[in-house]
Amino acid sequence: MIPIAGKTRVLVAIFAIFTLIGIMVLTYNKKTYKISSKSSNDVLFCHGIEDFDALPDISDKPPDKHKRNIFFLETTCNSALRGKLFIHPRQACAVESAARLNPNSDVYLLFASRGVIKDENTVSDRILQLLSTFPNIKILHFNVNKYVKNSPVENLWAEEIIKKSSYPVAHASDVLRLLTLWKYGGIYLDLDVIVIKNMENLPDNFAGAQSDNLVANGVMGFSSFGKGNLYVNECLHDMSKNFNGKEWGLNGPQLITRNIFKHCRQFDTQMLIRFGKCEEFRIFPSSKFYLIPYHHWNWFFNENYTAHILYYSEESSYLIHTWNKLSYKTLIKKKDVDVPYLNIASKYCPGTIEQLDDYF
Repeated sequence: MIPIAGKTRVLVAIFAIFTLIGIMVLTYNKKTYKISSKSSNDVLFCHGIEDFDALPDISDKPPDKHKRNIFFLETTCNSALRGKLFIHPRQACAVESAARLNPNSDVYLLFASRGVIKDENTVSDRILQLLSTFPNIKILHFNVNKYVKNSPVENLWAEEIIKKSSYPVAHASDVLRLLTLWKYGGIYLDLDVIVIKNMENLPDNFAGAQSDNLVANGVMGFSSFGKGNLYVNECLHDMSKNFNGKEWGLNGPQLITRNIFKHCRQFDTQMLIRFGKCEEFRIFPSSKFYLIPYHHWNWFFNENYTAHILYYSEESSYLIHTWNKLSYKTLIKKKDVDVPYLNIASKYCPGTIEQLDDYF
């Protein structure tokens, strides 16, 4: 029999051990992904993580503003959830094609998630290793909390306005793409494109029309100085003041359209888009970046449209925009090379396609 005093000491010791274990677990979680402490609704939980091994931060390796840089942003927390960097083959195709077709440009793939490239022989691992071999591809991290510091849109994070949005991932992306061009200048591209022509001779300040009365924000360029910086600065201040978390497009295409339009009020919006230029800002027709409208996204998966898409895109487009927000669940078997999306990908991002197991 253990005396009562002895039992008390044993219980105290056991309690102390479990307390220590709990502290160690919490500390470990804090040093890795902080997933255990995130709200189930906080899909942007990774945006401030900085205390475990990861890619270099872009703030430590800033782009050369004298070069025509191309930027892709991966703003989700998918990599943090997996414990390593992750990229979908279609996203990788966008990056690879941009690097191949624009050899004199640095192509930046920026992850909001922290993480490292691992070698576990997954499709994503193999593709990331492939992208790392391109001399003009820079795969870096950006700490969002630091990224927005002292910028016109700092309030959107400091006051958790983005987090409370009905579309936090999409709206964070709308803001961060503009902020990137405000900081560094260059070209922003969505990750659901395939670049099929060199873009290095595009004007400094441009975007593409998505329709007769809307300038889209999926492909755009702003210079880091002069009128280009003025345009993007005005967009960011508008975003800071008038951000709308309830509507999908108000912080994207509609924001770009109204801020460019105010510089050329002598035209109505349709006239301005048809005219194609406002001061030093060029508006390209939809055929250049949005040949296939979003409501026809399924054409990219229909062999009956292959010849049509190939002919018109190669004739008039810089890239194809595949609307992966709508099409991501529609997979293509690797052997189905006559499907338009895979047919074009096989030509312009062959390295990515080679790394696939079964599906694109």
